[in-house]
Amino acid sequence: MRIDFRDIDFERVARAWNRFYPAKYAVDASTIRFNTVESPVFDWGASCAAIDQDDEITAFVIIKQSAARLYKGPDKDMFHLSAFAFCDANVAVDLFSYARNVLVDRGVERMAFGMDSRHFFPGCPIDVPAVVNFLTIEGFSAGGEAVDLERDLTGYENPFPVPSEFDFRIAREDDYFAIDEFLRREFPGRWHYDTESRLSVEGRPSVVYGMFAGEICEGFAVLQDWNCKHPVAGAVWRCDLGDQWGTLGPIGVAARLRGKGAGNALLGKALEHQRDLGVRKCIIDWTGLVKFYGGHGFQVNRTYRSMMLRLEQ
Repeated sequence: MRIDFRDIDFERVARAWNRFYPAKYAVDASTIRFNTVESPVFDWGASCAAIDQDDEITAFVIIKQSAARLYKGPDKDMFHLSAFAFCDANVAVDLFSYARNVLVDRGVERMAFGMDSRHFFPGCPIDVPAVVNFLTIEGFSAGGEAVDLERDLTGYENPFPVPSEFDFRIAREDDYFAIDEFLRREFPGRWHYDTESRLSVEGRPSVVYGMFAGEICEGFAVLQDWNCKHPVAGAVWRCDLGDQWGTLGPIGVAARLRGKGAGNALLGKALEHQRDLGVRKCIIDWTGLVKFYGGHGFQVNRTYRSMMLRLEQ
């Protein structure tokens, strides 16, 4: 029987998810809830699940709307298949057909797998054949790749020089304005929105590690660890990362400083901060900068391929 998400049991959704995906992609019920029905772009009309006679979830499809109304940049006509899982492929096909027809009736033109606001996946995980095959059969076309990078921060030391003209530190309460001004100037769009969302949700400035010149912010890195209220981005894989997990990113410096070593300095200082907090396994998710992060000892753990579908009108 097909149901919507209004009264769904997220513990059962998590059980269905973790039966379908390998352990490195395991998630818990609170993560699924926060990234779906508590997300401002969750699509209630197209998302759906199937249950059996014991009220167990046998399949589900999670649809997200474009984030174009949240920040500048996204394609307003691009919706997202945020995630799906199934124990019976035929049931999954029926659910996806339902979701696709709902979107086609609205005039939606394109769909991407993952890459949504409050995402689980930055694309199709290439090491999960059931996902790759389902998307391929449904007509999705493959594009470029992105990766998640990880390393254990035990014993980490920044190998790059640190310019003395900047103050590298965790943000304080009186830094909110400087961080907001920096992001509006240098990274308007998703990074500004996501960082402001983290500050709002966590209610503490320490989610941002900054590079300051006096009262001016010239670089930022968003940090998460096991004390976060609502972990997002790479932290969705914290079950695999272990108890003392941490994340870093997004990270960026002012345009005038790029290519001059400031990025490596900021990254190194932020990682040392995470190390000193007790972070062990750290993840940097959804990136193509393997060489840059590899200079700090990070290695690829997950690889994703962009998958897009043009919906028939």
